[in-house]
Parts: sequence; structure tokens; C-alpha cells
Amino acid sequence: MKKILLVGSSSDIANYLLKNNNFEFVCLSSQESDFNILDNTTFPKIDNLDGIVYFPGTVNLRPFSNLRSKDFQKDYEINVLGLVNILKHYQLSLNKNASIVTISSIAAGFGMPFHSSISMCKASVEALIRSLAAEWAPKIRLNCIAPSLVETKMTERLTNSDMKKESIANKHPLKTIGEVSDVSNMISFLLSDKSKWITGQTIRIDGGLSTLR
Repeated sequence: MKKILLVGSSSDIANYLLKNNNFEFVCLSSQESDFNILDNTTFPKIDNLDGIVYFPGTVNLRPFSNLRSKDFQKDYEINVLGLVNILKHYQLSLNKNASIVTISSIAAGFGMPFHSSISMCKASVEALIRSLAAEWAPKIRLNCIAPSLVETKMTERLTNSDMKKESIANKHPLKTIGEVSDVSNMISFLLSDKSKWITGQTIRIDGGLSTLR
């Protein structure tokens, strides 16, 4: 049975992953312990890992003029530096053929208003994953998932009315909003041996929004 480290395991997508897979999961969440992605002294010792999924992220959608430098810094710390800390700390704990999965956003791939901070951060995540996929091959696989809006607790303020949901759904060629299972199922695939010839990729789960008009 594969042993998978879930970082940010309190997210809706992580909870779905936990309930619908037979992996052995090790969960780290700041909501349940003193764990802090910016402080590696809070990282527990974990050996023989077959995979890591990094969930921490932000949804900071505001006009550029309303964002302060410290807003960009906080988003970067959570999305990028926390990931760097985790990968550095657990690199030597990864078994051969381990798989690492991170979460990006379609905003990293094309321009969307009010996404300047999150697009900057997620573009950095995608670039980091591609670089490490080359550097750590053939031992470790690394891939990124870039979803459009998925209905979760984090995005509740964007989907808290039928009018908002319909407006967002209609922007997507498939005319629906993403569900946690859409992302979780892809994570499961990338962690499994079914994806053993896939690395260095950004996989867009977005109802066709990034490529279809």
C-alpha cells in the first residue's frame, strides 16, 4: 500500500481523497496541530513516502491597486515557500517512483482580472514542479493540477448564491462548476502507478475554460 503525505489535509479536496482511496495517508494540518509550513522545526519525521500532495493555497481576488506588498508576500509564502520547505524536508524520505502532486490554477496560464497575486504564485509553483521533474527524474515524478473554480469552503463567498453559481458555470464550455471529486480523482490517478509515465505536467481541470471558446 502506498504511503502518501497530505499537507493541508483539512481542505475539502483532501477530505474527499482520504475517504475514497486505499492509500496509507499521513496528514499534516495547521488546524489540527502546531504544524507550520514556514517552520520546518514543526515537521514530524516521516520515512518511506510514496507520494506527497501539497494543498495549502489562497484565493485572494482583488484589484491590483487594492493589494499591498504584504498581501503578495503572504500568498507567496503559503503557495510557494511552504511547498519548497516541504519538498526540501522530505526529499530524502521519498521512495523510488514516488509521485508529488501540487495544486495550481488556470489563472497561472492565461490572464484573468483580479488574479495578479494568485497567478504569480501559481505560475511559480508550475515552474518549480517542471524544474524538479527534470532534476529528480527518473526517481521521482512531479505534476501539477490547475483547476478552474471548484466549489469548496475556500471558494464559498464566490458560490454562495444560485445567481453566482449560474454566472460562473456559464463561463465554462461544459456549463458547470467543478466539484471536489473532479480534482481528487485526478490526484488519485497521479499518485497511482497508472500514471507512471507522466511527469513534469500541468493538467488543467477546468470545464474547457482555458482552451475552448
